[in-house]
Amino acid sequence: FTYAFTETVPQLVAAFKPDIVVSQLGVDTFRNDPLAHLNITTNGFCRVVGMIKSIAPKWVALGGGGYDIGNVARAWTLAWAIMNNITLPDELPEAFLEQYPLEGFRSRKLRDEEYQEKGPRKEIMRDEVGKVIAGIREKVFPLINPPA
Repeated sequence: FTYAFTETVPQLVAAFKPDIVVSQLGVDTFRNDPLAHLNITTNGFCRVVGMIKSIAPKWVALGGGGYDIGNVARAWTLAWAIMNNITLPDELPEAFLEQYPLEGFRSRKLRDEEYQEKGPRKEIMRDEVGKVIAGIREKVFPLINPPA
């Protein structure tokens, strides 16, 4: 996801030159989401949020899906911090964990451990993402920046 975003969205925003970017920052893309299993971590999510912040002239960020409440809370905390130039510690506050013991916080950390798929599955994923990127470049890019 992060690779596909990096390879397409900044170029599309630069070509289209929007006055405002509206993003839906759902987290059902997360690696441990019980529905989608798209392998993004808080680290990749933060990279994408940071890229949106850097390329958007103005920005409206909307909340969205995620079937793991712990992921949603951690992701939105991190997104809010990025939007407001706040550096957060990685440890979740003990008082918070005590107050919300049943909310699905499997870790005491705000950020996920780094994760990278390996082996044949990574190659399959890379090939599929490459096809999507090629399709976007072939079908969408010409609409935004038509040839002269």
